Amino acid sequence: MKLFLIYSCIAIPVWVAQFALYFFLRSAGRMKESLAAKCAGSFLAVGSAALAMAAFPQGPGTPWAFWFFVLCTIADALLEISFVPGMLVFGAGHVCLIVWLWGLTTPSWWSLALWVAVYILTAILFRKELPTLGKLTAPFLLYPALLGGSLALGLPLVFLLGWEWWPVALGTLLFYISDMLVAKNQLAHWDDTWQKPIMVLYWAALYLISMGLWVV
Repeated sequence: MKLFLIYSCIAIPVWVAQFALYFFLRSAGRMKESLAAKCAGSFLAVGSAALAMAAFPQGPGTPWAFWFFVLCTIADALLEISFVPGMLVFGAGHVCLIVWLWGLTTPSWWSLALWVAVYILTAILFRKELPTLGKLTAPFLLYPALLGGSLALGLPLVFLLGWEWWPVALGTLLFYISDMLVAKNQLAHWDDTWQKPIMVLYWAALYLISMGLWVV
């Protein structure tokens, strides 16, 4: 973990700088440049995954985990260009995350119960928006199933593998919260004040999940 702490001392200030740059460029109306700043921030998690897998070849990191971060970075750009394609790429990223988490330990029945509970909770949260989706109903039903799968596999890790896996558990929870806020923002047309907390939650999720690749 010492190497990860060194990486964090470099990456976290850069993340903060990208956060400030992203919102500065958005406020200035320079949307293309702001996308570059946003993707650069997310790419730091790709770097974390690559460094961990190079430093610890026998560690818990696998190509599935690496591609999760890559697809999240790609989806960051797509989401602001076209929401549904961006959401589908995020969904592909969660498939990679689910495969990685599934490979860490055998899922328990608690994971299945948690997945069902999270899916029901999502349906309740979006009960007003669901009837208005029309052709978008299918992708909006599929994505929470994948997002909930990541959460259902991530949260129990602290009980199945030990407390050193708390960053991954917390990261999957923060990812779920941030994506629920993104969807609410998109469908309910919230004002821009929610953009900053959503971004903080999302990048915190990426950082925490990437910590799981450094557990050796």
